Amino acid sequence: MKTKSFLLIAILWNSLMFCQSSIKINKSQVRLFAVTPLNYEIKRVNGLALGLGYDPKYLFKDDDLTEMQTVNGLNLEINPLGLLYWLFYDPQKFENAEYIKMNGLNLSLAGYTRGISHNGISISMYNYGYSMNGLMGSLFSFEIEKGKGVFLATLKVSSKEMKGISMAAFNDSEVMRGVQLGLYNRNSNGKGLQLGLVNKSKKMKGLQIGFWNKNEKRTLPIINF
Repeated sequence: MKTKSFLLIAILWNSLMFCQSSIKINKSQVRLFAVTPLNYEIKRVNGLALGLGYDPKYLFKDDDLTEMQTVNGLNLEINPLGLLYWLFYDPQKFENAEYIKMNGLNLSLAGYTRGISHNGISISMYNYGYSMNGLMGSLFSFEIEKGKGVFLATLKVSSKEMKGISMAAFNDSEVMRGVQLGLYNRNSNGKGLQLGLVNKSKKMKGLQIGFWNKNEKRTLPIINF
């Protein structure tokens, strides 16, 4: 009887210690403040992320980063080499996958790389993110997989799937549901409105208003449907 009681107590004690250890590990993975690029041991930041902002999976081609990391709050990217990175970075060389998710406000002197998704408000020099939802402003361009919301850029907004408003000199989407406003607008499958000097679509349900408009049915100046 004493032996059974001893074993029972030992098992309960071991389970309690294991639970406490697990709690400590989980707490150590959550930070109020973190420096980017994020350490692989950090799973979630609830507060402020500050640094270069580069995604190591895509900047350094590091295959060790396999689990999702999340930032909730404010993300500040101070990167003096942002313009050079925009000129030489080629997002087509990297696989399309999501490894870091940002929820909140992003203020950046550079921009996201391929493996990052954002929900909220973003103001940056450029963005090559995976998916972006909310209000997004860029000094130069966006090149993303999926977008939902309002996107404003001086040069180009490019996406495979866009739902909302895309406003730039050049707007290019494979699938568009909403509005494209710019000098040149193109989509492969569109539903909504294209407003610009030149509007092109392989399959369009909606209106094209501009100097020259082309869809699968007809090519017309001023207005097409």
